[in-house]
Amino acid sequence: MTAAFLLYYPVRYAISNSYGLAIAVVIVIAALLFTAVRLFQGRLSVLKCIVLSAVLGSTLIYFSFQSPIIAVIWLPAFLVGVFMVFPFKMACFTNSSCWAVITYLTFMNLHIEIALRSAMSSGLVMLLTAVIVRTYNEAIQAAENVATKDPLTGALNRRTLIENIELESERVTRYGQTCSIIMIDLDNFKVLNDKLGHGIGDEMLVNFVKLVQQYTRKNDKLFRLGGDEFMLLIPGMNAHTAETFIARIQNLVPSQLSVDSVALGMSFGVCEVTADTAIEQLLELADQALYQNKAQRKEQNNPI
Repeated sequence: MTAAFLLYYPVRYAISNSYGLAIAVVIVIAALLFTAVRLFQGRLSVLKCIVLSAVLGSTLIYFSFQSPIIAVIWLPAFLVGVFMVFPFKMACFTNSSCWAVITYLTFMNLHIEIALRSAMSSGLVMLLTAVIVRTYNEAIQAAENVATKDPLTGALNRRTLIENIELESERVTRYGQTCSIIMIDLDNFKVLNDKLGHGIGDEMLVNFVKLVQQYTRKNDKLFRLGGDEFMLLIPGMNAHTAETFIARIQNLVPSQLSVDSVALGMSFGVCEVTADTAIEQLLELADQALYQNKAQRKEQNNPI
């Protein structure tokens, strides 16, 4: 029944020898069906967005000259479809531009009352769809943050750790890339909690995450494992480079994270991701390196 409804107009125009209109309607229907299918696969790439908007936009402009009432009919469907599959900002720009052009042509080719009603209704459809899509995107983002991020510090949580290490391990195996994981433990954190309270302790954890994020790259990922334990995943760095990098942050921690007479310290253990090492073994090696570093630092601070 739906197919018969969609085919009514192109068949009607073909019978009346309006082949251009028939082909244009088929193009619009095909493009809208394509966007409906793409809803199950996610957003379109930027290139596909540009191509699709160019095809549909030029078709609607053609309608505006050949049969303006058809452009009025199909414009709302175009506006909704663009919001469904385009990135939000690109959808806003594309829809605003197309709506302005089609509305102008409608006023040029139709009675002013019909053109005005069309502009108001399609504009309302565009605004309401924008509000709905933005609210939906924000809700999805909030749900993803709850599922993947530590609510206190904003670092990624433990449940996402294995997934990210597996992804980097696959890249190391397939493309020969380098990647290191760094196990981190904050020294004197229990002393700070006991002396100044958990509120100050939580504040120091938040400040530590901010400190790490100042010196890491966009692709580096920090995970909070629990308490004062963290792990840093650094793609593109071998173990030696990662040790040099994290040592700089280690030297900053006591001066940046201190309250009253209590200064936090930081111990770390580095392990390079290799193609033939299981994830569990990588974590164990990083943990062993952490305790070695912690023992070395205790010996340096308390020489016999």
